[in-house]
Amino acid sequence: MKTNDALEILLKAFSEYSFHYQFIKELGELLKRELKGKEKAFFKCLATQLNQIKTLGILVNTADDHEIIKGFDGHYYSIHLQQKQFNIRFLTHISSDGAVVFLCAFYERSGHHKTSYQDFLPVLEQRFREIQGVDDYE
Repeated sequence: MKTNDALEILLKAFSEYSFHYQFIKELGELLKRELKGKEKAFFKCLATQLNQIKTLGILVNTADDHEIIKGFDGHYYSIHLQQKQFNIRFLTHISSDGAVVFLCAFYERSGHHKTSYQDFLPVLEQRFREIQGVDDYE
């Protein structure tokens, strides 16, 4: 898939949501590497998962393999995009009013601890605070 086509699809898919700049960089890297040649299947899966997020909001963990991330305020979620060809995780914050912020994107390899979302937990709250404009030094 051509880069411009992929960017156009992503722009349309994420137009209703907020995201951390690192999430966009991470997703870009995934598209260049792990998802190269698999874009059509990925975008179809992405559309399904975004629809679930939009429809279910804070109850998105009741669908597929999505999870509430333990140890936080109950608003951080792991969104699972999985097909035979790929296994992607998006870490998000979904507020009670349904506002969604995408914070991290990565490829999860089965059985590999270093690719689990546990490694991203230390940056989740920091990235969310940055989106909210909260300064840690106040």
